[in-house]
Order: sequence, then structure tokens, then C-alpha cells
Amino acid sequence: MKNLAERLRAIVRENRRELTVEPDLPSIGGGYNFQDVVARSAEALGGVVLGGKSSACLVVDRVYDADRYHGKRRVESYRLLPTSPLGLFEPKLASTPDWASRTVFFDIETTGLSGGAGTVAFLVGCGWFEGDAFRVRQWLMLGPAGERPLLDALGRAMDDASLLVTFNGRTFDVPFMETRWAFHRQSTPTDGLPHFDMLPAARRLWSRREDDTSCSLTALERSVLGFHRVGDVPGFEIPVRYFQFLRTGDPSVIDGVLEHNRLDLVSLAAVTTRAFELASEGPEWCREACEQLGLGHLYERQGDLARAEEAFSFAAVSAEDRDLRSRALERLALLRRRARRFDEAAAAWQHIVDRAKRPFSAIERRAAEALAIHHEHRGHDLASAQRYAEVVRGHTHGRRTAEAEHRLGRLAKKLEQEKQKGDLAVAPLLDSE
Repeated sequence: MKNLAERLRAIVRENRRELTVEPDLPSIGGGYNFQDVVARSAEALGGVVLGGKSSACLVVDRVYDADRYHGKRRVESYRLLPTSPLGLFEPKLASTPDWASRTVFFDIETTGLSGGAGTVAFLVGCGWFEGDAFRVRQWLMLGPAGERPLLDALGRAMDDASLLVTFNGRTFDVPFMETRWAFHRQSTPTDGLPHFDMLPAARRLWSRREDDTSCSLTALERSVLGFHRVGDVPGFEIPVRYFQFLRTGDPSVIDGVLEHNRLDLVSLAAVTTRAFELASEGPEWCREACEQLGLGHLYERQGDLARAEEAFSFAAVSAEDRDLRSRALERLALLRRRARRFDEAAAAWQHIVDRAKRPFSAIERRAAEALAIHHEHRGHDLASAQRYAEVVRGHTHGRRTAEAEHRLGRLAKKLEQEKQKGDLAVAPLLDSE
């Protein structure tokens, strides 16, 4: 079934009358003159006005100098290099030519999250590097009719982009803007533009943090970049501030929203660069075991099993958290078993069981089960296999308990058969005596 954006594009392609209008708004709410608001906002926010008398959009540019610090590092250090391993995080972009020539970081602020024709992106921000400095350009709707000039200007900026980078933009920001372009019967500048969403990559690298930190951008600022915001506008307050600005015409209530959006863009560039650096340098460059574990998953997905094993090994040694260490050892054991290095795989499973605490976690139970299988079929140590099968039975329920009972029954029969063979072998010796 077609999604909303595709349905709207189909409407646009038909020869129908204009879907939107630009109303003449000499005043808003009768409380102030709109042109006075435009002039006052441009002066207070440091922007340039685009559009007509009633359809104004404000363009605000800010440049973060190369030697300015954002967190623990300078802005210039966050520039993505053409050699950055984009394909490791997004394999389908691996062959994208010249993707680093103009990487555009993208973020929007909307009047709500529910969607629908009445929900608009009143503030759109883009950031890119010019030399070693980082430029942030923002488009702010000064009134309901300012969406059209905003979309026109944003489309021109997208035409120059070689790669679009967002944070949760694949599911929200980009589809949302595509719907708005379609609503205004405009072509979609993001069609065919390579798009990298940083949120899935961030979850792979940092969602398993031992301090259980979330993977929101502001949380990653603090934990990964060492950047702490002071006096920031909380996200839930942003739509309220914009509606207050429309009612009062006071630009001071919206200034903090623009700063919030700017910091999001700089932090997005910084977090993206940090992730790419970790992937390039390898697990030795990581500061935390969760990063090493995440790198192992990335390498494994790419088929670089040697680097994956190295990353999992580092994580297993450096992790202090029980669950994180068990996850690393489990991936290590699975890699070794896949390579038919069964004894080494069993050693990794053994490390998990040796450090297990009651009650066993799911990983620890799987480790005991793997050891039972190994000792039964490869190590030919039925007594050890029986011991680990009993451990599994003590930490399972339902169908898995029945499986454990079945394994224990089979092992009991094998042990009995070995005992009988031993008795038969001893009998002739006794007769000869």
C-alpha cells in the first residue's frame, strides 16, 4: 500500500488546481503588524528575509570557527574525511562516488509529531563544512504562509549536497519534508540523494553502555563528546514557543529554539565523525567495551571476521558489566564455532559459565547448553556433558525444560552403555586371574 508521500506525489503529477494559497496577512491576530514582526525578527535573530509581504521566511547563518571547541575537541576535528568507512555502517552507500564533497547535516523542528496537513516544519537547519569551519544555515517560517519560500530555499541547498546525514531522519525528518514538498506540488530534492541516518549506527555502538545511557543525541553529547548544554530549550517546549512567537511577534521566545537546532547539527557532525573514527582505528581506539562490542557487530556484518573477533576479544576483557561481557564472549564463541575451532569456542562458553551468577541469564543458559553439546559430541566427555545439561535444566522452564530432560535421558543411556562396555572388558581379566 502506498505511503502518504507517494500518494501525494501522485496527486501532484495530475493536472489539478493549486492546492495551497498565500493569504494576505497585513496583521496577525490584530495585535501587531506583520511587517514590523518581520523586520524586528530579522534584526533580533540576525537573519535575511526571503519571500513576499505575507509569505516571509527568515534565513539565519552562523559559522562555528575551526578552533572553537565543541565538547573536548575543536570543530575542525569533526570534519568527515573521504576515507571514512561510510560503507561499514551503510553498505549500500559504499560505492557512492565523492560522497564527502559536500556532506549536509540535516535537522528540523516541527509544530508537532502527529503529522497531518496542519503539522509543519517551522524551522529547518542544515550544516556543512566550509574549509575547517562549520556553517549552519536555518530557515524559519515567520508566518503560516512562509512555508513555500522555505521549501524553495531548502531545495536549492539540497541540490548541492553529496550526502545527507540525519539523526532518526530516515523515519521522520526526510519523509516529513517530502510530504510538505508534495503538498505544495513541488519536486522532492531528496529523491536520489544518498542518505545516512546516524541513529542506527549510534545504537550499535552505544546502546549497550554499562551506565544504561540512552542513545538520544543530547545523551550522546554528554557521554561521547563531553559537551553539556546550559539553558537549553527542552524538546517538548519547542512547538509551544513557536506558537507563542506567532501570537506575540516577540523573537526572543524563539531565539533559544534556533540555538537548540544549531547545537543539534554540530553535535550530529561530531558524533558521526566519532563513530567513523572508531570504525577506522579499531577496538584499541575505543574507550568503552560497548564501543568494542558494537564494532565487532559491524565488522561481522561486513564479513571481516578477523577484525570482528579482535573487537569481541577486547570487549570481553575490558567489560566490567556482566551482561556486556557475556554478550562479547557469546559472539566470540559463535565466530570460533563457525570457523570450526570448537575447543576455542568451548573456552569462550566456559568463561561465561564460570562468571555466571544465579539466576542464569539467557546467554549464560545458552553457554551451558553449548558446553553440554560440545562435551557430548566433540569432547566425548559424557560426565561433563551431563553436568552442564543438569545446569541447563535448573535454569529453564516450559519447552526448554523438556529439551533438557531429553538430553539428560540420552546422556544417561550413553553413560550406562559405557559402563556396560567397561564391565565386559573387565570380566575376561577377572577370569584369567
